[in-house]
Amino acid sequence: MFGLSINKVSGNSMSPTIETNSYVLLHNFGTKRHLKKGQIVKVEHSEFGTIIKRIAYQDKNGLYWLSGDDPHTLACCQIGPVNATQITGVLLCNLG
Repeated sequence: MFGLSINKVSGNSMSPTIETNSYVLLHNFGTKRHLKKGQIVKVEHSEFGTIIKRIAYQDKNGLYWLSGDDPHTLACCQIGPVNATQITGVLLCNLG
């Protein structure tokens, strides 16, 4: 509704920022134009399905590399690059 969605987070990859079983409020309006390093985004990943990660950086080809906040999660090179069309939401707030 109005480009907003509430999603339940499972897994520890974004801990301690977002704990498992927390809910997050995401928006998808203007998502593709305002992406930047450090933002937490929802991604439809070809291998891992729907994931929530932080943008680590954007490469010279315009692809986004993602990482989790937990040091024991997959490295950004294991996740691989994603393009902006795979990013379906940007975190507005952690609802806990």
